[in-house]
Amino acid sequence: AANIGGAASAPIVAAYHNESLVPISILMALIGYAIGNYGALAAAWLCSLV
Repeated sequence: AANIGGAASAPIVAAYHNESLVPISILMALIGYAIGNYGALAAAWLCSLV
């Protein structure tokens, strides 16, 4: 269930459990998107070497 919703539902779920977690949930979602983008670029670069 952790992968359902993503960045759109992270603040809602965090607010349900504890409202002080909302900013952290947004930050973690943005960091996850950034890591995912650079990870995909690295994977594409590795595939181009093959």
